[in-house]
Amino acid sequence: MRDNDNGAGCAAMGTSDPAKQAERLVALAREARLLEFALKGESDVARRLATELEAALELAMDAESPDELTTACASIEAALDQIVSNGMQLSAQMADMEVDGVLGTARMPVLTAVLSAN
Repeated sequence: MRDNDNGAGCAAMGTSDPAKQAERLVALAREARLLEFALKGESDVARRLATELEAALELAMDAESPDELTTACASIEAALDQIVSNGMQLSAQMADMEVDGVLGTARMPVLTAVLSAN
């Protein structure tokens, strides 16, 4: 986690599954330096939810204050609620990418998320 993380993030957001999943996604986003986001499906609803979720994950990655982190978490939770209610699935995983630079090879954590619409 980053130095300005206070751990409060989403804790007050509730105990529903989307709330817990939002907490996990925020934690992954905070560790990531890059986000890869994909959508499998072509519906307007899926595209809208993918856009909202991607923006919320990016906000979590870039959050510099507890308020920004709470806002990102609430946005992720809201998107997850709609994803579940529309019968869609989201998968997310962390991986390391090695990047060669002037100072040598560096490890860059990447969050990959895929929204699948049926």
